[in-house]
Amino acid sequence: MHNRKFLSVMIFLFLTLLSTSSHAVAFAKKPTDDSVCDLAPKTTSRLAQRTFVEAGTRDESEIYARLALRFVTKECKNGQVLLLHSEDGTEFDGQYFRAVTAQLCSGSAVKRESAATQEHPHAFMLECPISKIKEATAALSEMEKAKPTEAMIAQGAPMRSAQPNRREEEKKTCGDKMTWETVVLGWGAVVANLSRLAPKETPWKTRTIRVKLNCRPPISHY
Repeated sequence: MHNRKFLSVMIFLFLTLLSTSSHAVAFAKKPTDDSVCDLAPKTTSRLAQRTFVEAGTRDESEIYARLALRFVTKECKNGQVLLLHSEDGTEFDGQYFRAVTAQLCSGSAVKRESAATQEHPHAFMLECPISKIKEATAALSEMEKAKPTEAMIAQGAPMRSAQPNRREEEKKTCGDKMTWETVVLGWGAVVANLSRLAPKETPWKTRTIRVKLNCRPPISHY
């Protein structure tokens, strides 16, 4: 009888633990309980690890808000406290954090607290009790119908211009013209080279000299 009672208690505790663990939500896979929907620490970095968004992408703030809503509406539930963490305390984080909490929580229940450390003096936490999971799920669905998040990421990525052709740039800048100063300086260099030759080797006959010139700013002479 005693053994049966002990076994019943153990089964009850095991089922309770299993139930709690199944609803415990932590973005960083850290120990937590059923009371929180924990997207801390480094919320933005962890979202980026799941879905890559190139810096400078158009509507980047809206994209990150959607990524956070995806996670919360799938993994969390009403009554849990949502935790969002900004390591650098940027306005970017603050902007999309507010968009997320507006969809999930009552505005008056949102709290911002400092999470400053010596290395990150501007870090902060945004937290609020989740009360609008159903509404947030419906809103996210409408957003995705209007334009999928993946399409926003692909189409909004910053354009990378091709490197200009150096030869073509020189032509545009200098053209194929030779200034009188360039010709004189070029001929002076040719004469200097010829003067080093022995008399019998000096080619005094008239020749056409083709000189490849680089484009340089004019040289002042005083």
